[in-house]
Amino acid sequence: MSGLAKTAAVALILGLTCFGFVVKVSALDQEGEDDEMGEVPLYYLQLQGFTAALEEEALRPKIVEYTVQPGDCLYTIAEEFGTDVDTLTGLNNLTNPGLIYPGDRLEILTVVGCVHDVKEGDTVTALACSYGVDEKVILQANVIEDSSALPRGERIIVPGGVVSRGAGHPVFQWPLQGRITSGYGWRDGKFHYGIDIGAPCGSAFYAAAGGQVVFTGYRGSYGLLIEVDHGAGYRSRYAHACRAAVSPGQRVKPGQKLGYVGLTGNTTGPHLHFEIHEGGKKVNPLQLLN
Repeated sequence: MSGLAKTAAVALILGLTCFGFVVKVSALDQEGEDDEMGEVPLYYLQLQGFTAALEEEALRPKIVEYTVQPGDCLYTIAEEFGTDVDTLTGLNNLTNPGLIYPGDRLEILTVVGCVHDVKEGDTVTALACSYGVDEKVILQANVIEDSSALPRGERIIVPGGVVSRGAGHPVFQWPLQGRITSGYGWRDGKFHYGIDIGAPCGSAFYAAAGGQVVFTGYRGSYGLLIEVDHGAGYRSRYAHACRAAVSPGQRVKPGQKLGYVGLTGNTTGPHLHFEIHEGGKKVNPLQLLN
């Protein structure tokens, strides 16, 4: 809740409370000093409940968007929103936390912790174990009533959660649902440095992980190519598109639409050619995809 809304709510409550007090005093003057004031008015109890609900909503952690202003740094932004630099760095996949510029748009988690993008089969119990927090913390932060049903793609706030660094790489999800028409490895005497996922022309494909778009344009046999930097030395490529839905410099979230399947470049049929690069080397995407 904004400061203005809080001020208005407090003013309303104080005004109505004072009004109620004046009414009671007036009634006492008429009935005599020995009369009892009676029960607390219903509107006063309702206002108390309304105020409590507003305060609870204001304190609940949120994900908000923020545009970097001149003079900002991650430390001052974190301090303003009650979070920390590690939380901001992880949420925005920042490769160099010291390099943010006015006009950049950042996601801010208003609590120290992390955000989990739900995958098929995820449960609150599993998330609590993975991030080292109590289940109640996740349930309360996200107002979850049925912990057994977490819709795929939903974003779950994990207050106090620590992202495991053991894997050493971002969490990659499938950019497109479809049949693999060509895998990673030797093909017709040449090495195929990615996987081909068949899909009709015009099918949307999505970011395998969050990061920053570093290239969109035509590049040789790739045709129309989109490349995303995910930080920690990892990049992903999406080739043969007919149209891009993002532009260079744009930050993208996991699962955000990047473009549409096409037939550009060297291809014999509509499909998405997908690559993952680790430290400048092309690796088998199937080893990293969840």
